[in-house]
Amino acid sequence: MLRKLLLTACAGAFLISSCKKSDSNPSPGSIQFSISNEVDGQPIQMGPLNFQNAKGNDYSVSMLKYYLSNFSLLTADGTEVPVNSSYYLIDASLPASESFSIADVPAGAYTKLRFHLGVDSLHNHSGTQSGALDPVHGMIWNWNTGYIFFKHEGSYKDSLGNVTPLAFHYGSDRGYVQVELPLSNLNIDGNTRKITLGFNLNGLYANPIPIDFNLDNNRTSGNRDDVFWEMTMRSNFPGAFQIIKTE
Repeated sequence: MLRKLLLTACAGAFLISSCKKSDSNPSPGSIQFSISNEVDGQPIQMGPLNFQNAKGNDYSVSMLKYYLSNFSLLTADGTEVPVNSSYYLIDASLPASESFSIADVPAGAYTKLRFHLGVDSLHNHSGTQSGALDPVHGMIWNWNTGYIFFKHEGSYKDSLGNVTPLAFHYGSDRGYVQVELPLSNLNIDGNTRKITLGFNLNGLYANPIPIDFNLDNNRTSGNRDDVFWEMTMRSNFPGAFQIIKTE
């Protein structure tokens, strides 16, 4: 009888110990992203000449699309934790494209968010692909040249007051851009967090190198004459993004 009581007590103690150990193990969580496309805090509106850039050019947006890809999180000691290698095509005219979720995010405390603007060189020339990389979305030149990473079409008012077409198609392997943003209080442990990520179109055209639409208004990556514009855009992209809110 005593032996049975001892065995029962030991079994109970083992179960309690196991439960405590299991409860203390951190669990992966998820992050819901919302993208806010704007011009200096004003939501993107398709149509008239609603906006003005740092060079004083009045301009409009009839199309705004770009790829976000390869997300990772960084800890305070600089350790990078990849969390998602997918591609997301953001289309300012389609609200459904401006939100997505990343599941199975490893537990931890994170201080930075890292992602990329564009498509990495491996997938940029990989032939027929599906999902966000399906050619049906109109974001590819051809299989050799690769994908258009960013597309802004619209019009602007030139120095003579004429309304003139505006078209920027940005891409190429050298145009793949890393963006890194600070995070505050992002702790993952079996929970779901929300991040609102802002993209400021005027930021892209202002910092650190202002773009004058009277000089640059119809550019396509890959042409020799467009290299300086492409390098300017590449240097400006990281500053066009910001974390608006973390919940």
